[in-house]
Amino acid sequence: MKKTTPKKDRLLTWIYLVILIFLVLFLFFNKYGLLKYFELRKEIHAIENEIERAKSEINEFDKDIESFKNNDAELEKVAREKFQMKKKNEKAFKIRDKKDLEKE
Repeated sequence: MKKTTPKKDRLLTWIYLVILIFLVLFLFFNKYGLLKYFELRKEIHAIENEIERAKSEINEFDKDIESFKNNDAELEKVAREKFQMKKKNEKAFKIRDKKDLEKE
C-alpha cells in the first residue's frame, strides 16, 4: 500500500473542494439550473391557475347563455341594465347621483 504525503492529501482535498464548489454553482446558477427550474415551475402553476379560472368563467357564461335562451325576462333584464336598451315606445330617464355630478 502506498503512503501519500500530507502535502498531496491536502492538495487533493483542495482540488476536490474546488471541483465540488464549481459543480454546485453550475447546478444552481446555470441557464437551466435549479433556480430556473423552480422559477419555471412557479410560472407553470400560475398559468394552470389562470386556466382553471378561465374555465370556470366559461362555465358561468355557458350557464348564462342557457338561461337567456330559456327565459326571456332574464334576457330583457340584462339588455336593459347592461346595454341600456329600451322598447320602442318607452322613454328612458337617466338619474344622476351626486357622485356623477362631482366627476364632471
